[in-house]
Amino acid sequence: MAATPQRQMKVALIITLVVFVVEVVGGFLSRSLALLADAGHMLTDVAALGLGLFAFWLSGRPASSQRTFGWRRFEIFAAFLNGVALWIIAAAIGYQAFQRIQSPRPVQGELMLIVAAFGLAANIAVGAILYRSRERNLNIRGAFLHVVADALGSVGALAAAVLITTTGSSIWDPIVSAAVCLLILWSSARLIRDSFRIFMEGAPSHLDPGAIRAALASLEGVVDVHDLHVWTITSEFESLSAHLKVRKGVDADDVLRRAHEAISLHFKVLHSTFQIESEEGVACVTGSCDPEPPTSA
Repeated sequence: MAATPQRQMKVALIITLVVFVVEVVGGFLSRSLALLADAGHMLTDVAALGLGLFAFWLSGRPASSQRTFGWRRFEIFAAFLNGVALWIIAAAIGYQAFQRIQSPRPVQGELMLIVAAFGLAANIAVGAILYRSRERNLNIRGAFLHVVADALGSVGALAAAVLITTTGSSIWDPIVSAAVCLLILWSSARLIRDSFRIFMEGAPSHLDPGAIRAALASLEGVVDVHDLHVWTITSEFESLSAHLKVRKGVDADDVLRRAHEAISLHFKVLHSTFQIESEEGVACVTGSCDPEPPTSA
């Protein structure tokens, strides 16, 4: 039986917690900023995985009359927090790296090398656990990106340890730390962007509203499609609504059935709502319809 996302995150949390303790001890003993920076990021990994597990538990709670979708969107909020946390930790590490570039401190390269190698091996193991679920669930992706960024930190610490050991210069420690910060910022940008788009109820990146509009307009009996909205509730849960104006005499139930089939089969959107309007009726009598989006020339 395949492991559930919750079980994957539990195993990842245990491994990450062990590595965090090892890197904190190793960082202080070796006086390595790169190791302490990686340990600090490991701490955010622990928080991210814990938050992710809490989000899974909370999003599984039943809906109520006040929260008709339940707590499903907390999963997206957790992903957004994880992305912001990555940027904050990168800024803190970058500041410390700048300070150490100006005033390098001695580092025990051999001990740093051993601890960094251990951290990298653990990050690879955790990344392998979360890899398969990263694209299906934004919460998992947030945790996975934390692990990837931390693996980059371990690679950086490993490279710095090798350079320090071979050259005898401690300047490589803050230089590598600064480079890892840039990689962390780059890797987390997509997570922040995607979660923010969901908050703003933007159309999912894999769905084309223009193609959806065209598919609905091509249905026999449909003369106009307006007030089309496509958005994401949470990972793997897209929703769609639209007004369909149909010709007089057309069977509205048949149009409704074919519209649902077209959207579910061609676009894989299983939660859709359509309002059928007569061609002779006055559209949007309540004034609730949105204006049509501008079309490009």
